[in-house]
Amino acid sequence: MEVETKFKETVEETQIENLSEALSFRISRLAAINERNGSLYFRKHLGLSLSEWRVIGLVAESEPMLTSTLREILVMDHGLLSRVVKELIARGLLSSGPCEADKRQTELSLTPEGRRLHDQCISFTIQRNAVMASVLSQEEQAELHRLLDLMITHNAALLKAKQEPRS
Repeated sequence: MEVETKFKETVEETQIENLSEALSFRISRLAAINERNGSLYFRKHLGLSLSEWRVIGLVAESEPMLTSTLREILVMDHGLLSRVVKELIARGLLSSGPCEADKRQTELSLTPEGRRLHDQCISFTIQRNAVMASVLSQEEQAELHRLLDLMITHNAALLKAKQEPRS
């Protein structure tokens, strides 16, 4: 079986005998375990869903942030993102307004209350990341980050190529 990519003509198949050996399944399972652990804390102690935290966290990284950029980074359904943003605005954690460069776009920023909540969330996230990665040496952590960056870039390009209209 050949897989077409922008980066290589063909990709050698990795032999797996069942689903649980598939890299995509293993990454998804790790993400699900991590999300469940984080979700319990965020909901109980901070009153946020993981989707709400991700929106707050990413907006904090690059204020103001276009909703279209946020949707692209999160790979989130437009409707779900719209509901999350509306909820965060209603709770006074985000503000929105038209983009100065393109009035058709909407920019998001944190309110002072959103910033305070972000600071609490990022503190927990730092602790959670440390615990999650504690089974790896510093060198292994750096290598894992490098490999994840490589795979995210590659797979995002594959997704983009599939979504672009063919001419």
